Amino acid sequence: MTSILEADVLAVLTPGGKLTTDTIARNLNAPKWRVVRALHSLRRNGDAFRNQQAEWQITAGQRRPPRQAAR
Repeated sequence: MTSILEADVLAVLTPGGKLTTDTIARNLNAPKWRVVRALHSLRRNGDAFRNQQAEWQITAGQRRPPRQAAR
């Protein structure tokens, strides 16, 4: 299940966009450590990856609507 923060990160990472962890954290007004955890979870799920310049991107063909997180 995708967490609320993971869904927010996916929304910030538009297809074709490349953002660093710091930029994503600033855009979401979230602590960097939480964004890092969300990004690594998205990477494990195959939804995002980090390139050689340490920028995160959406995995091609993996863009899907975020699932509702349990509250």
